[in-house]
Amino acid sequence: MADLEIIDVHTHTFASADRGIGWQRANGTPDPERNGTIEELQRLNAEAGISRAVMLMYTPTRFMYEARIRDQQLPEDPAERERVGREVQAIMVSRMIENNEWALRVEAEHPEFMSFAGIDPVYQDEDALIAEIDEKVSRGAKGVKVVLLNLAIYANDRRFWPVYERISELGVPIVVQAARGGEAAARGDAYGHPRYLAEVLEAFPDLLLNLAHVGRGDYLEEIAELCHRFPNFYTDLSHRLNEVEDPASPMTSESMAALIRKCGADKVLFGTNYPAVSPVQFARVLRGLPLTDAEREAVASGNAKRMLRLD
Repeated sequence: MADLEIIDVHTHTFASADRGIGWQRANGTPDPERNGTIEELQRLNAEAGISRAVMLMYTPTRFMYEARIRDQQLPEDPAERERVGREVQAIMVSRMIENNEWALRVEAEHPEFMSFAGIDPVYQDEDALIAEIDEKVSRGAKGVKVVLLNLAIYANDRRFWPVYERISELGVPIVVQAARGGEAAARGDAYGHPRYLAEVLEAFPDLLLNLAHVGRGDYLEEIAELCHRFPNFYTDLSHRLNEVEDPASPMTSESMAALIRKCGADKVLFGTNYPAVSPVQFARVLRGLPLTDAEREAVASGNAKRMLRLD
């Protein structure tokens, strides 16, 4: 099994160790074990036997905006306050685009890495969204990334419609998340609830969509149904395979294999969520799952090659 090709479809990388450590602390890890740099991920991937990795360029624009507004004196005049708000939103979008640019530079220097561009349909208008997608994909980006909870909008929000239409035309995927958690959603259910993804996939049958973390333990029945119902729907194992070696988790190698088969081994992608977890551990767990050789190869890289249209 040493020659098993593994492609990691879900990593987060940063231009400096300080940024990578800060991102993890902001997400609830006080003492991160890894720093999120390209150099570290290259070393870990070599140890794990991972040949290629997708960098998901998620920039928390809304949270950055809220922190900035909270810390500054706002004008009393409503029109002026709105103007200041728009200016701060534009600053956060520019930081997101800077991160996308950095990822493209990494991709150009290190062909084993592939970038997914961050977008924000709340702070960007339709023209800006499409321009960012077109520009980044034309230069090598393999897809786009959003975190619905952190945008505080649903997958079927019509602000996404131009995005879905354009990436369907381009043939590149979008990565979203579906777990509960965080703040209460406007309709009383998760922003990424699978029912909204079903509506999207019905409206855009050519859309390639990867739902991260197999829902992070939520909505397994609904997610499995989407896997079997829609040919272009996938789900990845990021932040899930570590459960197999966690003494506090009921997940075993056998139950993880059963989860993969429930969704369909042809619809599940290997992903880690580095730097929050160890690629070495994830590769080891994948190799030890009681899957057939064909199932393991599909999860390890075959499905990713199909979704990402790799040679």
